[in-house]
This record gives sequence, structure tokens and C-alpha cells, in this order.
Amino acid sequence: MKFNKYKYFVETNVAGLTHQERVALCLICCTRLAPLYLRFSQTENWGNTSLLTLSRELAVNWIYNININPTPLLSKVNTIIPESEEFGSVLGSYAFNASASHAYLLELVLCNKPDYLLYVLQNCYDTIDLYVQELLDPDCIGDLSEDKIENHIEMINEVNWQLETLRKIKGNKELVKFIDENTTNEAYNFA
Repeated sequence: MKFNKYKYFVETNVAGLTHQERVALCLICCTRLAPLYLRFSQTENWGNTSLLTLSRELAVNWIYNININPTPLLSKVNTIIPESEEFGSVLGSYAFNASASHAYLLELVLCNKPDYLLYVLQNCYDTIDLYVQELLDPDCIGDLSEDKIENHIEMINEVNWQLETLRKIKGNKELVKFIDENTTNEAYNFA
């Protein structure tokens, strides 16, 4: 699927979600991204994975209607988002996407802005895009076409997962059960 078509479908579907549904999907995405930050943190001996775990736990509590102020945790998470250029590896880019997504999760709990979820979905897309580029062009020659990347099975799977999950989460009367079933899926463990 071409990026513009993907973007249109995602934006349209996110606009129709409730605040709780947006937080739930953001939480699921963060769970999928978390192993990338863990691998980065172990490799670079930098960061704090427990803050990301606390962010996901806070979101779960919020979904259970436990009133929690995410602002102090958000400040801490912002300090552990790596600058990709500082680490010079693909792990730094993956970790940036993972930790920035956790910050957006906390922002989304604070304020029901669809853009926060859109940023996270884009981070997931970008993570797979980068992974596919690494697979197809390990020597960084740079002669990959967008079509070759977009038509790779990993990209197709990611787009399909996002669109299917958006469809399943909208109006879901068993949202907590859906979250439980989907937060065990640490999809991005390729780092």
C-alpha cells in the first residue's frame, strides 16, 4: 500500500476513536516497541527501561479509571529518549521511536489529541521501514525504491496489523480484554 493511502486510512480511523480507544491502541503499540528500547539500553548501557514499563502501567491504570497524573513520569521519560545521532546505530533510531512513543502515550492520557496516536503509529511504520531498509540494503548503498520497501512483506504486515487493529478496537465493548490479548505481542524483537 502506498504511504499516502496508508496515512489517509490511519488518520480517518483514528479520528473516529474514543479517548479510551486511542490510549488502548497507543499502549499496544508501545508494548510492541518496548523490546527495541531494551536491546538498545543493554547494548549501549544507557537509558531506563523501567520508566517505559511504568508508562505502560500508568496507561493501563488510566483505562481502569484510576486517576493518575502522568506529568511527573512524562518529564522523566523525556530524559531517556536518545538522540539518534549520538549513538550512530540503527538501535538508537529504534530506541528513539520506542521511547518517544511512550512519551506520546503519556501525553495522550493527559490530552485527547488524535495526533499523539498518529505519531505513535507513524513511529511503528518508520521502525519497520528502517528495518526493511537494513534488510534490503545492509551496505547502505541507497538504491532502494520506495516501491520495493512498501511491497516488502514486513511493511505489508505492519500496515495490515495497524489497519486491522484500528478496526477491531473501534467500539470494542471488551477493551480491557482486547488490551490484555494484544499487549503480549512484542512484535519488534528484531534488533
